[in-house]
Amino acid sequence: MGVIAADALSADPLEALREIARSEPELERLRRDKVLAARAAGATWEQVGNALGVSRQSAWEYFTARIREELAENANAELPEVEAMQMAADEVRAVRRRRRH
Repeated sequence: MGVIAADALSADPLEALREIARSEPELERLRRDKVLAARAAGATWEQVGNALGVSRQSAWEYFTARIREELAENANAELPEVEAMQMAADEVRAVRRRRRH
């Protein structure tokens, strides 16, 4: 399966590169959606990394970077206790799910 049909690209190499570059955000969105779906289905970061051709650590770092940045930005903001407890409970459930697989 190809997202970009090579024979549909412009014959001009520079225009073809522009077309490829315009496709990158969509490919990234698809990649993120599938990583989220795989994780929700119980896939480990090692399995995700293997599917992407990268290490477990690289996959985790890349796909959790945005969340970690948001948490860092909000580190000084007061988090309501209910939200903090829900985040902690969600993380514990995720760890337990990963240990079972």
